[in-house]
Amino acid sequence: MLGLARKTAALLIVICLLLTGCGRDPGPDDTIRNAYAWYVRELKSGVNPLEQKRTELQQFVTDGFLTSIDNMRSELEASPFIDARSFDAKLSIEKITKDNRAATVRIGLSGRISGQHKLNVYLVKIEGQWKIDDVKLVEEFSLAERPERSG
Repeated sequence: MLGLARKTAALLIVICLLLTGCGRDPGPDDTIRNAYAWYVRELKSGVNPLEQKRTELQQFVTDGFLTSIDNMRSELEASPFIDARSFDAKLSIEKITKDNRAATVRIGLSGRISGQHKLNVYLVKIEGQWKIDDVKLVEEFSLAERPERSG
């Protein structure tokens, strides 16, 4: 009887480990979720993480991405992604494509105020850790919204 209880307990532990993903390295989607949660938390506390929390931001992004952010600062200042009052978007992971060194993750951001956006997030693996290297807005056209072709 005691042997059966041990086997059952061992089986339950193995199942729990498999279901929770213990023992697996964080994936690119984990980096995105963690970065997004951190960013929103900082923004909601009245901090501009792009300016005031650059050291912490570096755990999620590459140096090249930080440079890109610096080059776009004037565009970002006017965007809802900096304004905590209008930033209400929820994050969803839609598709992950990856190999050992790079990944592309399609995400959705949707919110009552900010609207719906689809983005591709490009990540690279640096010293075993996934880091965001670029973000691009995905332009999706429906047939109804397609511009007319002349000719």
